[in-house]
Amino acid sequence: MLTASAEPAGIGSPAVPGGPLRRQLRSSSRTQLPARTWLARIYEWIFAAAMLAALGAGLLRPVWRYFTGPGSAAPASPSRLFLAATLLLVFTGMIWMLRTIGPIGASSAIRFWLLSAPVRRRDLLRPRFLVLIIAVASVTVLIATPIAHAASAAALPTIVAAIAGAITVTTASVWGQASESVDRALHGIGQALGAVSIVGFGSLATGFGRVAANSALRAPPDVIIALLAALLAAAVACAWGAYRALDRIDVSVLSRSQGLWTAGHVAVSSLDVFMLSEFVTEQRARATGRVRSALLGPRYAGALIRAEWARIRRHPGPIVGAAVVGLVWWGCRPVLPGPALACLALLGGYCVVLPLTSTLRQLAASPGLRSQFAPHDRGLATASTAVGVLAALLWAAMVLPGIMPWSTTVAVILVLGLIAAVYRTVTRPPLDYSAPPVMTPLGPLPLELWRQVVRGPLLLAILTLILIIAR
Repeated sequence: MLTASAEPAGIGSPAVPGGPLRRQLRSSSRTQLPARTWLARIYEWIFAAAMLAALGAGLLRPVWRYFTGPGSAAPASPSRLFLAATLLLVFTGMIWMLRTIGPIGASSAIRFWLLSAPVRRRDLLRPRFLVLIIAVASVTVLIATPIAHAASAAALPTIVAAIAGAITVTTASVWGQASESVDRALHGIGQALGAVSIVGFGSLATGFGRVAANSALRAPPDVIIALLAALLAAAVACAWGAYRALDRIDVSVLSRSQGLWTAGHVAVSSLDVFMLSEFVTEQRARATGRVRSALLGPRYAGALIRAEWARIRRHPGPIVGAAVVGLVWWGCRPVLPGPALACLALLGGYCVVLPLTSTLRQLAASPGLRSQFAPHDRGLATASTAVGVLAALLWAAMVLPGIMPWSTTVAVILVLGLIAAVYRTVTRPPLDYSAPPVMTPLGPLPLELWRQVVRGPLLLAILTLILIIAR
């Protein structure tokens, strides 16, 4: 039975605690099975977990030994400046992503039936808050380990600092969901961290002040320990503030990330993980704002190219992003080896060219739109493809002088492979589940699922592997 709390009822102070309600919902949704069935299921779970743990340990042990061994940076390279600038750039990206998507979300049923009731929201949102912290910490370890190896830095202090900073950013963004002032402060901190990171990469790329900044970052062990303690204290303080602020989060704020969770659920259930790109496209279209209509004119292809140029002038975000990605790539050149630079050039080019092909994506996804421009639809598709081809050629001309010596394979993959990966990402058809299934160790899977290797991002991963082997 749910009992009333001693706290007075009101906004931010609900009368009914949410813990008993959450336990009651969990117990009522649990399937009533015999004890023998539960024991058999527990045995299956333990056996599967043990097998996965053993397999994961066998796979991760050589990877961990490689990344925790001697780094790939040269002894005279500005590795400390590279490490600081990269971590600040990662934190800036985390702040932007968390503020855009929303760190904590809830489905429509939970928002309208549970969180709108007079219950303590902190008790209902606590599991999501803890899962978010654990997930962010796990992803941060995967990101910080190769960064520490590339900078030839000690792995343990770098990982601890990265985890503390990531938890601070994540919990502060959760706190910002309940407080507008905290959200504005976090936005300003993100802009400051991004500016400092860009200055650092600019110093690495141009060489101006690079030696002095790298020498200034040489800190004694006492300073490193004090810095780690300060980061951990900030993480604990932000986590406590965010936990206390869970009661004040408005229900409408929790719907911001509902689109991501819905897209993720549909992508997993349909075995098509690339459906998440539709969510990214929708978010980018919403950020564009109002669109000014204009007549294309008699020559559709030339008018489309002029319209693309006018759109870039009105919204220069892709151009600014391309300049930042190019500066970051050239900043990595004094530290990273040749294969890593080639792979980063391919991945960076993919991120630069993909936003410039929105017109081709719309033409490929809307047959009705193509029929309106018939018989000029092929010319429009060719003109919209030419925009991406031109962007890929400009990117290759920007990065190929920095990959020395570069072979013909590297040049072909950076140009033709990049164009093919972007084109397949934009024009990929939906999965056809009517194809016959293929028996695998995981059970029967659709034949179309195996064609995912030539559908955009996976094609990009294959090209990255070829670059590593070719170098």
